[in-house]
Amino acid sequence: MRFKKFDPIPVYLLMGFVEGAGFACFATMAAVYRITEAGLNPLELILVGTALEAAVFLFEIPTGVVADVFSRRLSLIIGFALTGAGIMLEGAYPLFGTILLAQAVWGVGYTFTSGARQAWLADELGDDGGVGDVFLRGSQFTRMGRLLGIGLSVALASAFIALSLIVGGAIILCLAVVLVFVMPERGFTPTPRSERQTWSSMKTTLSSGITAVRMHHVLMAVIVIELFYGASSEPFDRFWEKHMLDSFAFPAIWNLNFVVWFGIIEVIVLVFGIGATALLRRAVDVDLAGVPLRILTGANGLTMGAALVFALSGNFALSVSMVLLTALVRSATGPVVDAWLNQMVESRYKATVFSLHSQSNAFGQVVLGPVMGGIAILTSVRAALIGVAVLLVPPQGIYAWLGLRRSEGDSEKQK
Repeated sequence: MRFKKFDPIPVYLLMGFVEGAGFACFATMAAVYRITEAGLNPLELILVGTALEAAVFLFEIPTGVVADVFSRRLSLIIGFALTGAGIMLEGAYPLFGTILLAQAVWGVGYTFTSGARQAWLADELGDDGGVGDVFLRGSQFTRMGRLLGIGLSVALASAFIALSLIVGGAIILCLAVVLVFVMPERGFTPTPRSERQTWSSMKTTLSSGITAVRMHHVLMAVIVIELFYGASSEPFDRFWEKHMLDSFAFPAIWNLNFVVWFGIIEVIVLVFGIGATALLRRAVDVDLAGVPLRILTGANGLTMGAALVFALSGNFALSVSMVLLTALVRSATGPVVDAWLNQMVESRYKATVFSLHSQSNAFGQVVLGPVMGGIAILTSVRAALIGVAVLLVPPQGIYAWLGLRRSEGDSEKQK
């Protein structure tokens, strides 16, 4: 029985919405589950992330090349299936070893989707298809899906915290099944079987992608910046809930427990995130040269300041507002980075370069994540959170350098 394939934009938006719902159903209570149900300490919390990112680091390039050589559609289907299965495994057994294994499975699944999704859409729409705008629309649909997922997570966790993880994974697994029947792939031409030498093709594509990065100073800078982003995001993402649980008494408003409070925080992030992305779409064209750099420079400065205030503040409301600001800036600028990379990379290397970008983030988390966990164990979680702000200083310097290079280039063109 043949099924009619949908147009690429609705499928891309569907992916964002459903994955967002499943991921939020899992992620809203994942840290609470690891702290309260599995009883993990700060170093173990970091090592959970390290297992995920180590898998990403090891498999990001090979799976990205597979998407460039064989099929981006197949890569996405496999990726969502593995991601859903890994998340369900974590929810099933609240044991440190099982959680590590689950994170590794999820990490491998993520590498199949990273880069392939953006490259698939760019190929299906072509060079004049307004890809940057669709990236922003997709982020809005993802947030709407997450809004649904947060409500579902709070409802499930109020009865049994692990259930929110299991259902979240099942939603993403179901997405993989749906994509088998509805996802098209018309714009991508795989290497013909008669010419395909698997490892040779992968090596050639990878080598060409790395060469493209090395020859483009802006692209190289973006890869380096992502390394610091990974190193800083890992301790913040693993520790902010623990810092809130350890440092503050949650307000006794309407007898809401901490599970509901974390759900409320996530809802506020998403509602404001949808509005911020809509405003960004109307205010700027991220497909124009120079626009992404200006946006990302300001966003990094805001994130750095918010992390420092969160670490030092003794006020519940101010700390929550800094968490919200950090999450809001991150979510609003993700599509901007995608659009910026899309401007600089040839179609045939897109998935590989996007994967290099993601792998740089994973490398930062794997190398410096355990160090930050050690700081939290030896000193305090607050000290590790201060380190988050410190790690964002180099990206700010790189952005300033890129801005100076661009200004000098514009001056030369005007002469």
